[in-house]
Amino acid sequence: MKNRVSDRVELLLPGRFEDPTTAYGYQRTVFEQVASGARPATVSITPSSRHVGVTRRDTFRLGFDEAVRACYGEGYPVLVRGSGGGATAADGGTFGFSITRPADGREAGRGVRDRYDEAAALVLGAFARLGVRTEVGEVRDEFCPGDHSIRVGGWREGMKLVGIAQRVTRRATSVGGIVLVHGEAALARILEKVYGAMSLPFRPASVGSLRRAGLGAGTEEVVEAFAAETESRYGAARIPLDERTLELARRSGGQHLVPHG
Repeated sequence: MKNRVSDRVELLLPGRFEDPTTAYGYQRTVFEQVASGARPATVSITPSSRHVGVTRRDTFRLGFDEAVRACYGEGYPVLVRGSGGGATAADGGTFGFSITRPADGREAGRGVRDRYDEAAALVLGAFARLGVRTEVGEVRDEFCPGDHSIRVGGWREGMKLVGIAQRVTRRATSVGGIVLVHGEAALARILEKVYGAMSLPFRPASVGSLRRAGLGAGTEEVVEAFAAETESRYGAARIPLDERTLELARRSGGQHLVPHG
């Protein structure tokens, strides 16, 4: 595909990658494909593999090496994300989503807040399909702090269900986040070690989940609600993950991995 197609949106649902490095390589590959015009605007929804995701800024913090050792000691590989924000943790009870577009045409005139608002609206729409009432707003001492977190409860004692971050280059933009369905206790434990090692504020009870919010659905059901909301909101067409993209993901994923020790 040589020409950009700005008025079409594809929906990718690749399923869970066994290796988190492949998952990161997949995100990188899709971003680069959209940036080059080889793929149109794309929404991707991907169940997580166990890992801790850090930012490039985190890698320069005092205590980062201690944080990495703690993660590997608990069986969590550490990978560097392309987006901003702060450290996140993921496991079988979480999934990620992203909205990636070429940075031309209408997208060139949009601002950072516009993209955050768009991602938050997608999340709220999907949660409404599941009968879960949430709102946009930061909670006190949360992981990956930001005013476009999706929460239950207020700032002081609320819990975070979704963290949203974005990446912007001259050729493409991407906004998305991580959705916590269940397994929040284990994620809070590892994040407490990560944030503690880097002397950053963190409140374990801020790590929420849809399970804690009263939803009995599993990850697959929540992913499907996001997919249905994407189809409705964008008129997106579901497409299969092609072998070329998968192979590129496998090749490039290792670049994100922080070595142990």
